[in-house]
Amino acid sequence: MKTKKEVLEMVTEERIRQDEKWGFPQNNDTFEWISILGEEFGKLARATNDAYLGISSTGDISKINKYAIQVAAVALAIAEHLPVEEEKTDEN
Repeated sequence: MKTKKEVLEMVTEERIRQDEKWGFPQNNDTFEWISILGEEFGKLARATNDAYLGISSTGDISKINKYAIQVAAVALAIAEHLPVEEEKTDEN
C-alpha cells in the first residue's frame, strides 16, 4: 500500500506528463473533459476485470494502478480548467 503523499506525487507527475503532451491550458469544454475521464475510467475498469476475473492473460495489478492514477490526474485537470467562481455564502 502507498501513502497519500506517494499517490499524490504520482498524480502530479502524471499531470506534468499530460501537460507536456497536450499543452496547458487545454481548450476542452466540460463535455470533452467528461468524455476523456470516461475513457480513462473504462481502461481502469477493464484492467480491474482482467486482473481479478481472469478475462485475459494481460491483466495485472500494475495496470490498475496506472489507470487509477490517470483517472485522478484527469479529474484534477478538470478542476484546474473549470472557470473560477466566487465562493457562495448563505447570503447569496
